[in-house]
Amino acid sequence: MASASGSGAAGSSDCEGEEQDDSSSFSNDLAEVNNSLSQIRIDNKSGNKNYEDELSAFRQQWQRELESTPSPQREAKNPVQVEDAPQTEEEKAKELFLRGVEMERGGKLYEAIQHYKRAIQILPDVESRLYDGSEVRMDTPVEESENEEICNNNEEDSDDDDAVEGEDLLARLQRIVARKGYLCQPQFPTKGGHISWLPYEVVQLVLRWVVSAELDAGSLERVSAVCRGLHVAARQPDVWRDMCVRTWGIECGTPRTHGYPSWRQMYIERPRLNLNGCYISKTTYLRHGENSFQDQFYRPWYLVDYYRYLRFFPEGLVLSWTTADEPAQCVGHLKYRTPKQSLGIVAGHYRLVGDKVVVVIKKTNSGKKVNQPTYTRFKSRRKEAADVHEQIFHMEFELRSARARRNGVLAWRHYGVRARAQWSALELAPGKFPPLCFSRVRAYTADADAPLARSPR
Repeated sequence: MASASGSGAAGSSDCEGEEQDDSSSFSNDLAEVNNSLSQIRIDNKSGNKNYEDELSAFRQQWQRELESTPSPQREAKNPVQVEDAPQTEEEKAKELFLRGVEMERGGKLYEAIQHYKRAIQILPDVESRLYDGSEVRMDTPVEESENEEICNNNEEDSDDDDAVEGEDLLARLQRIVARKGYLCQPQFPTKGGHISWLPYEVVQLVLRWVVSAELDAGSLERVSAVCRGLHVAARQPDVWRDMCVRTWGIECGTPRTHGYPSWRQMYIERPRLNLNGCYISKTTYLRHGENSFQDQFYRPWYLVDYYRYLRFFPEGLVLSWTTADEPAQCVGHLKYRTPKQSLGIVAGHYRLVGDKVVVVIKKTNSGKKVNQPTYTRFKSRRKEAADVHEQIFHMEFELRSARARRNGVLAWRHYGVRARAQWSALELAPGKFPPLCFSRVRAYTADADAPLARSPR
């Protein structure tokens, strides 16, 4: 029993030693874990501190970048406020004006007007400076202009597709204008008024001013080459009919009676005088001089040049001038209907019959003064009176065309002079009476004093 108890005690003591060893090892392990945890806490604290420092530094840098860079949301909320102030007043005005242009294109007209006003207050001529610098033109996208050109080309192609084979150009243009519903339209946007705003009746009145009372058909043809709408307006039969009546009189007939398809064709192809210039001829001849008293065997010869000018007006008036001056110095004196008698210009009348032009000019010359006695109550007195001579020149010409100039030559057919109740016909030698050739003078049709008058029906 003792042995058993002893063995049992010994066994119990061993168990207790093992339990003590286990508890001590557990406590040691727990201490090590606590130490490691405390070390981890210290490391975490230091790491968190470093992380917070880095985070605060990143936040400060981000804030600085946000302040330096404009925010799109802020610009969307305040479009009128300028974030980056320009360096000069001119740059600030240009920037405001360009923003106004963008808003006007976007349909925001009220905001665009505000920008325009502010820009003009800063710099009154900001628009002209922008156009001089071509900044506004560069702002226009290339694709948009290309699309517009493509659209215009497509419209023109569609008009050409509607053409009928053998159709007259005027008929086709009239059909196109009637389908579109307008006479013409501006090709580029304009700030001022445009001729397309005018009614058709006013356009016809403008064309009558273009022709004017001087019957300037050349200017009317140049207007018709502007666009198809003005081409149609310039072919209006009433205008060409009034020009024919003014040229040949009220009994000029109709185009059908003379074999022409229209009034315009009749005015162009029928013989008529050109009124926008002068008919000029140059005559050259040799004249014998007198013998010198020092040398009886020497007899000089003189080469004489002189010019003959004829200027015709629509109402039947003609101006004639014979002078030795060059045409560049003389045509300006024949612009107006009142002749300058001091220069030797005389006025007359003409009539056109078929292709024949008849000119009658009356010239008055003052000869020597003759003393005529006059009797009074007290004493006879003598008064000097001028001996007046009248000369009437009767000239006939034939209208001819030379090269590309229609009715550009006046060839002599008859030349007679009546002086002292006697008629004398001159011999029309080619050397003495060369034909008169037409020369256009732009100054004659540069201004218009009155429009083309309407002829009675």
